[in-house]
Amino acid sequence: MRREFDRSLCHRSMSNSPYQPNPEAHKIANAIARGFFKTESDPESVRRAVRAWLLAIPPVVIFLPLAFYLRFGTVGPLGWGLTIFFVVYCLLSAIGLHFLVRPKYHTPVEIKNDWIDRIGAFWLVSCAFGPFFGWILASAFSLTTFNWWWLYLGRVILCIGVPLLTSFALLRYVRGHGAPLMLGLLIGVTALPVWSAWGTLLDLRSGPLRLEQNVWVLPRTQRVLQDP
Repeated sequence: MRREFDRSLCHRSMSNSPYQPNPEAHKIANAIARGFFKTESDPESVRRAVRAWLLAIPPVVIFLPLAFYLRFGTVGPLGWGLTIFFVVYCLLSAIGLHFLVRPKYHTPVEIKNDWIDRIGAFWLVSCAFGPFFGWILASAFSLTTFNWWWLYLGRVILCIGVPLLTSFALLRYVRGHGAPLMLGLLIGVTALPVWSAWGTLLDLRSGPLRLEQNVWVLPRTQRVLQDP
């Protein structure tokens, strides 16, 4: 009788809690674990998967920059950018799987499936590929005194504007016991594309400096502008 009473009291306190885990979100998380990560959601399977993702980080840090250096003689922004991308990818995968079997850290907010969710769905995509396409936009073309502003503006939009916009759409899900972790991940991951284009933003704000006659340079990114 005492055990039944304790179980009933515990269930009642959980039902009255304002931070109940969302069962729909937990169902989606299980589907992602099986479909994308090819693992089960039991604690032992999740523990092995987390260990595998963490053990993948040292080879990425060592061999990917080394491959760029052996091939091109330098690692360069692309090599370091890809290294950071795969390290963050492994960390996010490990963190996501770790908290998969801890539903009390899941958001209690029910998924709305409205236009704000459609914007937020592109958050990770924009943080991962925004810097890449922004780098291509600013590096694939020769910068001139006429086109540099538009090319730099496009990179700032891809690397800063879109990641920030999509991250704001996810703030309404930062609730419950896992809110500090959610907010930390949201800020930390969004800061990476913002940091990648921070010098571009400063050059866009200050403009080029004139070194000599018909010679202009963007001081933060050290890009020389050509006359068209």
